[in-house]
Amino acid sequence: MTLFETAIFAPLLCIPLLLFPQFALPAEFPLFWGVAAFAIAGGIAGRSGTFASAAFVTTFLGGFIGYAVFFGLAFSPLNLLFTVMHGLVAGVAGWASAKRHVATVRAEVKLENDEKRRCKMCGVRVGLWAKKCWSCRASLARYT
Repeated sequence: MTLFETAIFAPLLCIPLLLFPQFALPAEFPLFWGVAAFAIAGGIAGRSGTFASAAFVTTFLGGFIGYAVFFGLAFSPLNLLFTVMHGLVAGVAGWASAKRHVATVRAEVKLENDEKRRCKMCGVRVGLWAKKCWSCRASLARYT
């Protein structure tokens, strides 16, 4: 899904590049807009990834395919170096977005598990400050 999101979002965000020559904007503006469009597309698609490394690969491929399709049709000839660079921008943005998303999910899971202790004898959950297990009456000081 991340691959397709990047391959679809990046060309959609690059459609204004076709209109920039009519607005008499500086020559650098389309370059910055194109890089930002691929970074935004990679960041949006990277949020749906589960692992940062997988998000990097899929958003890179999605950015590569999106650039090759859009710029191959809109502006020819296609430059392979620019295709790889725009794919890399999308990949790094996807990796950063997935890394941030995974860090928040991992923190929530850790907070949820920190409040739960188990008795090593019978495996039942006990409170944070319990000295003895309520089920088997074993001392928790030796086992936890």
